[in-house]
Amino acid sequence: MSCINEVETLRQQLEFYRRNYVTGLYGRHDFMDTLKKKYEGREPFYLAMYDVNGLHKVNREQGYSAGDALLKETANCLVHRDKGGLIFHIGGDEFMGIYNTVPTALNCQTITGAYVFSRLYDSYDAMIDAVDLGVIEKKKLLKRRSNDR
Repeated sequence: MSCINEVETLRQQLEFYRRNYVTGLYGRHDFMDTLKKKYEGREPFYLAMYDVNGLHKVNREQGYSAGDALLKETANCLVHRDKGGLIFHIGGDEFMGIYNTVPTALNCQTITGAYVFSRLYDSYDAMIDAVDLGVIEKKKLLKRRSNDR
């Protein structure tokens, strides 16, 4: 095998491992790299976090193949809902999105999500904390509503 072929093979392997095997989306490392560059570039943007509703229950009651199908459905909705955004599957039931305009993917039925605007935060870590709290609060509200029924 020539050096060129070896380099191409390694490049393909690296690309394969950067992506989540279920959703095909880039993962946490690519997300953090992209977020840091975007924030440090001082361009205004929106950061969204999405949590898949009921994934653990689906895995437990219907099996992991059903859970994988739910993750694929969610990834597909997120990617196609906001074509201008970058979507990352950062692990388990969590996805992140980076957008130039207000995200509309919050309308996907399989998720609970929230977003924040970059200009309101002094660091990208503060943005992550804020959007995470936004999702937590929405999850609490959904749980309260379902308990009230």
